[in-house]
Amino acid sequence: MLVGQYDFMQIKINKKEYAVKEGETVLDVCRREGIRIPTLCSFGKLKKEAVCRLCLVEVNESGRLVTSCTTKVAEGMTVETENENIQKARAINLELLWSDHAGKCAKCKKNQRCELQKLAEEYKIENFHFVPRKGEMTSAEESELLRDNWSRTVLDDRNPVIERDSQYCVECRRCINICPVSSYGFNHRAGDVVVGTPYNEPLDCIFCGACVAHCPTGALSDQGNIQKIITDLDDINILSVALVDPAVLKSVEQELGLQNPSATPPQPSPDYRGGGIDALVGNLRALGFEKVFDLTWGFEKYFEKTLEEIHPYHAGKKAHAGRSKFMAGFCPSAELYVKKFHPELAKYILETKRPEELMAVTVKNEYAKQEKIDPKNIRVMLVSACTARKKLKSAAIDHILTVRELRRVAREKKIESLKFAGSAPDKFMNGADAKYAELYKYGQLSRLLAEKIKGALTIGAANGVAEIENALGAELKKEKRYDFLEMMICPGGCEKGEGQSIK
Repeated sequence: MLVGQYDFMQIKINKKEYAVKEGETVLDVCRREGIRIPTLCSFGKLKKEAVCRLCLVEVNESGRLVTSCTTKVAEGMTVETENENIQKARAINLELLWSDHAGKCAKCKKNQRCELQKLAEEYKIENFHFVPRKGEMTSAEESELLRDNWSRTVLDDRNPVIERDSQYCVECRRCINICPVSSYGFNHRAGDVVVGTPYNEPLDCIFCGACVAHCPTGALSDQGNIQKIITDLDDINILSVALVDPAVLKSVEQELGLQNPSATPPQPSPDYRGGGIDALVGNLRALGFEKVFDLTWGFEKYFEKTLEEIHPYHAGKKAHAGRSKFMAGFCPSAELYVKKFHPELAKYILETKRPEELMAVTVKNEYAKQEKIDPKNIRVMLVSACTARKKLKSAAIDHILTVRELRRVAREKKIESLKFAGSAPDKFMNGADAKYAELYKYGQLSRLLAEKIKGALTIGAANGVAEIENALGAELKKEKRYDFLEMMICPGGCEKGEGQSIK
């Protein structure tokens, strides 16, 4: 039948009828209707690769198993998602994937957070038919197997953002399909093919972190010294200061399962904005942070300095000689994108320090003097939704933790259930105007600047690589002139940052 602009048809899944649209796959329908089908290579709207072979289903009572991620629906189709043959086939395919991972979990950063590991536990993969047993191999065969295995293993830990360890890779191709600048592809041929960077060179990209957020195993993970962070948190001679990016609040609640059981929450400070931050602050204190500040003060100072830089006359300053265009805002990935793909425009990137840098410098200078603390005994740690900030980290910031890493700290400290009483964040200096609290959202910076300058400059905004490329292309072709262009790589802003929880 025809409804609106779509052709709808009826199919049966597990003997129940569903209305489906032409062009949908069986997996699309099952996900929409809450029918669970396991998969590793298929994720969200990414290209359907059908390489993990875990999403098998039976169609039309044929006894033939097909991949649900690539099988399009058809009028009158019947689908069965669970039976003995399906379970057996999934278990065999899963065991093939698991065979190269057996015994490696203990040292993996994503231990207990790995999609492959969870599926192996669910399907009770215990009998390793595809893993050679020591008694079945000669010493020479074992040595040759190890040499062959390690010859195709690449460990890339030479950048401050992303660690790549190919021994955990299941070649699901998510990283290839999600990367906005095509940093990944296939190396070698035939049975030796592996996912990697061109010529297996160290990763050199815009470090948006999308590949880490979407990797189902420990092949790609956040680069960071968790043990050093824990040592600093536990050191009674160190004042551990957390700077919390408001963009992480929803994600942290999902990742840590935050609850605030306090029946009588503490009186909020004057610059307290409520929301989920009270529960987060209580849990950060439980992890060892003595002071917890949100980034609003840094956002406000950043806005003031940006205004001064792009419109000095408005700020009562002299004009900058030879500069007429400004761009990037505080998105590190956007800055890296311009420098990598449009170096001719790099001279127009804002010189203003990012909000966390402004705040960290103030913590180790004015705040340290105010509180009579030796700056050497202060550790400033940023809890961020952004991975690229690690690439452009200033010396004033000691550690940057993604939401995923914050959970790792909790696991390492054996704090599995973070359900501590909430409290308001500490007041920083003289506080900040709450209107700057959402500067992490796409378009907020350009909107506030436009309101302040009132049409004196041409101000634009672009988010996502495609939009940014179009805006920069228009600027280069002189089709459009911007005095200021706000850019954010993550569509929608930092709340969609790839340092967030994958949940």
